[in-house]
Amino acid sequence: MLLSSLLDLYRLRRNQWLGTEELEEIQRKKLLAVIKHAYQNVSYYRKLFDSAGVKPEDIKTVKDLTKIPITTRLKLQQLPPEEIVAKGINLNKCKKITTAGSSGIPLVVFLRKEDNDFYDMVWARTSLENGRRLWDSTAYFKFHFPPKFWFERIGIWKKEIISLLDDPEKQIATLRRIKPDVIRGNVFQLVNLARIIKQKGLEGINPRLIFSMGSLLDYHSRELIESAFCAEVFDYYGATELGCIAWECSEHRGYHINIDTVVVEFINKGRMTGLGKMGKIICTGLNSFAMPFIRYDTGDIGIPSDEKCPCGRGLPLLKSIEGRADDFFISANGTLYSPSVVVNQIKLIPGISQFRIIQQGERDVTAQVVPDKDFSLETSKKFKETMRKIMGNDLIINVKIFDKIPPDPSGKIGSLISKVKGEF
Repeated sequence: MLLSSLLDLYRLRRNQWLGTEELEEIQRKKLLAVIKHAYQNVSYYRKLFDSAGVKPEDIKTVKDLTKIPITTRLKLQQLPPEEIVAKGINLNKCKKITTAGSSGIPLVVFLRKEDNDFYDMVWARTSLENGRRLWDSTAYFKFHFPPKFWFERIGIWKKEIISLLDDPEKQIATLRRIKPDVIRGNVFQLVNLARIIKQKGLEGINPRLIFSMGSLLDYHSRELIESAFCAEVFDYYGATELGCIAWECSEHRGYHINIDTVVVEFINKGRMTGLGKMGKIICTGLNSFAMPFIRYDTGDIGIPSDEKCPCGRGLPLLKSIEGRADDFFISANGTLYSPSVVVNQIKLIPGISQFRIIQQGERDVTAQVVPDKDFSLETSKKFKETMRKIMGNDLIINVKIFDKIPPDPSGKIGSLISKVKGEF
């Protein structure tokens, strides 16, 4: 299996430099294989295809995927494993991963060893391309402590786990003790630590690289993390269900979409969006054979780019990730506001260490704010002015002061939560 994984990694690293047409042909062939497999072996997809009057032979290109209905996490979460896992798969031999559940709907994902090993190599490609070395040690923030691999015992890709249950001061102390070459974590976790490091003037943490993921990385968060750790940040976009979907290279001109491992569609109100237009991110995994994901709604919103990256890779670009669809705010006139727009404006207001904004109605917003040393009555006033400038003068805003904003059950601290749902 090791030789097979290394061969996969070799091909993946080679693929990224192919032309777009060659990559699209690799994608097309893999797509046809997974569509045929899902129809023949997965009860849910056979029923789904039949209900839409679609047969595997009707899917000849990526564009034909629109013939297949979109699948949501909620739909899969409601079904028993025998409906969504391919026949002949021994679940006891599968790796079982539960999604973070930041959407409120955790899902158990089943992966064959071959599927899991392949997705590990996809992540390895992004790490290697962004400067991670085989002998580097990497600090991960996790709830659990996975066992070490055999190659870690000979000094290859050593990992150090820092518990997400530890308080920030203990996490920082651990980082200073282990001195990792690479830090990999959720954006909110990195921002929280960076803020403390800057405020207290702490030293002794000098990673070469930082890999962020799991939350929206805005300009100000990137700037804070890089300033505190004195290291370049590379942001990744991925999902438990699909592995690494897109990633930044050193040019930081967007996110390279791994079209040799996943099909990514951008859908707005049921139709494909054009380049440069915002749409819901719908993905089809090309290497998930135990539990396929076909036209799977990630719940995220992104903008595809029409630019070519100066790095020369043939992998197309995702211009930006705008946040989760459920986190978009909606005004009384129906206008949708992405988390990136709201967050970037609020972060310009001095006096705020951390915040969470909850939209309870079209004209009703509650803000949970953790003040810093510069907080004053003017801060609250500026906060309200900024929100009304974005969403309308009739917006009612209630600002509540907190010592600490608790994370959600997934361990994340979302900056925006909307209980008013818009339509994508």
